[in-house]
Amino acid sequence: MQIVKVTPKSKEIERICGREVAPSKEIHDKVMQILADIKNDGYAKAVEYAQKFDGLKCKNLRVSEKEIEKSAAKCPAEMQKALKQAIKNVRDFHVNQMEDSWLMEGNDGVVLGQRIRPMKRVGLYVPGGAGIYPSTVIMNAVPALVAGVKDIVVVTPIKGEINRAVAFVLKELGITEVYHIGGAQAIAMLAYGAKDAKGKVVVERVDKIVGPGNVFAAVAKKEVFGIVDIDMVAGPSEVLVLADNTCDPDFVAADLLSQAEHGSGFEAAICITDNMETAQMISACVDIQVENSPKKELLQKVLDNFGRILVVKDWFDGVEIANAIAPEHMEIVTCEAESMAAQIENAGAVFIGPWSSEPVGDYFAGPNHVLPTNGTGRFFSPLGVYDFLKRMSIIKYSEKAIKKNAKAIAVVANEEGFIHHAAAVLKRLS
Repeated sequence: MQIVKVTPKSKEIERICGREVAPSKEIHDKVMQILADIKNDGYAKAVEYAQKFDGLKCKNLRVSEKEIEKSAAKCPAEMQKALKQAIKNVRDFHVNQMEDSWLMEGNDGVVLGQRIRPMKRVGLYVPGGAGIYPSTVIMNAVPALVAGVKDIVVVTPIKGEINRAVAFVLKELGITEVYHIGGAQAIAMLAYGAKDAKGKVVVERVDKIVGPGNVFAAVAKKEVFGIVDIDMVAGPSEVLVLADNTCDPDFVAADLLSQAEHGSGFEAAICITDNMETAQMISACVDIQVENSPKKELLQKVLDNFGRILVVKDWFDGVEIANAIAPEHMEIVTCEAESMAAQIENAGAVFIGPWSSEPVGDYFAGPNHVLPTNGTGRFFSPLGVYDFLKRMSIIKYSEKAIKKNAKAIAVVANEEGFIHHAAAVLKRLS
């Protein structure tokens, strides 16, 4: 693994911070065509695309409850136990994010406030091509359920029978509306809904779409934003480890590779250290683990692109660089891990200490694993209950209050040229 001496202004830091995967014009054009086709032609076109791209063998996209139960029953007891505990951990964490409505009373009988309501219907995209992701269902569905979302719709490109672990989670969470469709066609169906040839609604549109997907799904989510809400447009996974000479280099190497194995080739596996000897030990451990891995070729591609051990002169530079990169996952394995963690401003999730390996957060701990990538941790937050809640302002003015304030309101409205705004409040004075 390459070792590079850097400062916050180094070209290598600029290169890492500029990491992105831009879809080609060809992909964008295909996505736009799929979106237009399903918007105009509805369910029949969705079925056609699912048959073409997702392996659908029939003309019905809906996965029956019987199919889900049959597959869920095949989930091994040990797996069931682990998934149940993960669901509990995620639910226990997310209930703390629930928001409450509130009201405040002002002078002259004025009542102001905010009313919290859950979204009614949410679409969850679960990848089904290169991998199997029961954890995706848990992390996206549980906060929606905690928020009070009534209808959760799952779309997933199923290869053969629905995966047993995914099916078990769906059954455990009580999710029954599942469709065999993926890619841009799945996003289009969720965003626009789908009618049959007679105009009957077969699939109702959703209010929000969440969950990771391939590049076609990602581009489609970006395009339908505004028609529906979305969680985020996620990029390739990334981990940044801050490590000093107290770290176990074998642990650090393993955690770096845990993100490198995702498969796109654009993942980032970065370590920052203030010690060249530590860098060399971590690099040696990475090389050994890669050499012995059945995913050697894939890992090496990632490490060649965005696998780096960055050596800084001190931790002032190290923390500055870490905040500039704003990684999806940040691990801190230094002798002053707690105090260093307090200096981190930009990251999706921070893992403190040698026993807080990144996969603990991916699968089990409780905080959400849907996190901002590509430096968007500067302004985005992890997926949470708050993403499934709407906030409505409440305004109640009394006769006394409007008569007291109408002229002030009218002055501002007239200044902006909105004479009928002014007239609406001034009429209350007569």
